[in-house]
Amino acid sequence: MKRLLLVSLLLVMAAVLVLAAVRPSQALPEYSAQTGEPCATCHISPSGGGLRTPRGQGWIGSGRPGAVPVLADALALLGVRLKVNEQDFVATPGAVKAAEPLKVETNQTKQINTVLKNYEGN
Repeated sequence: MKRLLLVSLLLVMAAVLVLAAVRPSQALPEYSAQTGEPCATCHISPSGGGLRTPRGQGWIGSGRPGAVPVLADALALLGVRLKVNEQDFVATPGAVKAAEPLKVETNQTKQINTVLKNYEGN
């Protein structure tokens, strides 16, 4: 009986400690005004609050400066190293083919339209 009481008391104390350690959200609209960025820049939710984007994590990690870091800088602050070949993103003349006109098979289209018109449903 004493053991059950002791275990119950320890569980209640642990629950009180956990609840006391939980902090409320610190997201404030003033941060948006300070940085000039919408809430969705730093938060996954467009209205702000909750989980942060990499830019929001970088902003918090850098001590909440006056500007939110760009994505590449935020990722670097978070320890993410990207290896990018810039040539993969440079357009070269003639690399993109001109668009061709859409070819419509008239016989096939007529057959499909006939089937659809005669279809009575399930």
